Amino acid sequence: MNRSASNRWVLQLSARRTALYLGVPALVALVLQLAMGASFPVVLLAALIGAAGFLAFMSLGAYNAGAWLALFYVLGNVLVAIYAKTLMGQTLGSHLYTPVDSFIVLGVSSTALLVALLLVRAINLGAPLLKPTDTPRDLRWLSWGSFTLGVLFWFVNQHFQKPNGGGFGGFAIFRDLLLMAVIARTALLLNRSEDRRTFDIGLGLIVLVGVLLGLLSNSKTQAALPVASYFATVLFYRRGLPVRQIMVLAIGGVFFLVVLVPMIQAWRYMGQQQLEVSQRIALMAEGAEAALLKGKLHRYVELGEIQFHNGYYDYFGGNGRGQQVLGRYASVQQIDPVIAEVNRQGAIGGSVIWPALTRQLPRFIYPGKPKYVEGYHILVDFGLINPMGGKYPTVPLAGQSYAGFGIVGVLFIPFFTFFGFLLAFKKLGWDLYRNVYAVFFFVEFIVVYAAQGTLGQYAGFVLRGAPVFVIVFWLLQRGAHLRWHRSDVQERAMQVQGMHDGRR
Repeated sequence: MNRSASNRWVLQLSARRTALYLGVPALVALVLQLAMGASFPVVLLAALIGAAGFLAFMSLGAYNAGAWLALFYVLGNVLVAIYAKTLMGQTLGSHLYTPVDSFIVLGVSSTALLVALLLVRAINLGAPLLKPTDTPRDLRWLSWGSFTLGVLFWFVNQHFQKPNGGGFGGFAIFRDLLLMAVIARTALLLNRSEDRRTFDIGLGLIVLVGVLLGLLSNSKTQAALPVASYFATVLFYRRGLPVRQIMVLAIGGVFFLVVLVPMIQAWRYMGQQQLEVSQRIALMAEGAEAALLKGKLHRYVELGEIQFHNGYYDYFGGNGRGQQVLGRYASVQQIDPVIAEVNRQGAIGGSVIWPALTRQLPRFIYPGKPKYVEGYHILVDFGLINPMGGKYPTVPLAGQSYAGFGIVGVLFIPFFTFFGFLLAFKKLGWDLYRNVYAVFFFVEFIVVYAAQGTLGQYAGFVLRGAPVFVIVFWLLQRGAHLRWHRSDVQERAMQVQGMHDGRR
């Protein structure tokens, strides 16, 4: 680390320190849970699940992407639930149908992840496919090339997803190249300045465009990930974050949760996803004026909460209150109703498991592949949702496995899913330190899907997403090398010509 910047660090990235900061509050909360009358088996299971995640994280270290998968898995399934339920004065098992069974299922899947991670660490897979690059011209080419492709495919995807359009299929994944544009540009600035400079106008433009396109897509994830990509790159390049950046991150996070999240939910309720791009811009401008200038944010909060009323789970009580922020970080609430119905009606079988693999095939190869995700069929089959409602609900891997084959499914399916995923990630290159490719896949998948990921999403990364991005990054690398090789040849030719002219 550069000495001139050392006095600005507030925290060195450390696996043990991170586990301590997350684990001690969780332990205190669990003690309070017992004092509040929470079920001892539920509290014990929650403690064991958290311990499994912390053990995996500390075993591989804070610069290993697999370690972060384990940490985010327990964070999004159990830890946030522990913190939030305790602060809200609710016991950990309240508002769940089968709390003990649900936490047992999460305990089995968390253990499967720990075992898979330790096994993959011991396997020698040879050199990674994507080696880290620090060459300024390569990073510059990678950043602007990814930015151009990301914006282009965003507009193409919007064109084919008009109300009467047919969709753009798997090619929509190329929109996520905007994240690599942010990561590569940030890495370029850090390398050129010896880790002193992390931001410039070009990077600000890339981040701003990424956030705006995410808002136009009516996606909280797509709006947040460009910012997350920037901070993740700084974190893994500089081994920590300075005070001013932590303050910016905290303020930005509060603004995102308090203002943007309810507005995105409200726009979704108002049908933004079915509008033309120009109409979406008008709707967003009207909302920004009403919420930020006229003080009418509460109306958007109320509209956003309507979607969560009368849902098939309400873990935090209050008919949907808290779901806008906490819903994505307490996945126990999503698997619990499924587990309860399996216990009552019986498991469904492989029809909600194996299509997750066949759906990865392109439609021109398999025209009859399932149209809707397995989670939709699970919830409809159990009568938990209206078939005419949303077609893309989330049933995380543990719940999906239990829906298919009960506890036997949970014993095997998560393990082999995690094992295959981690093998692929390790072969790509899972060392996050100063590695733009590892940081990209970390933000692209682990940050988003670690807790709520389904079999289809894990399989999609291994069978489709990762290979496609490897090809794109290789082509961008080749383009950069050809571009600079041609420039070098032209420069040498001019030098030779200059020498000849001088002799004359």
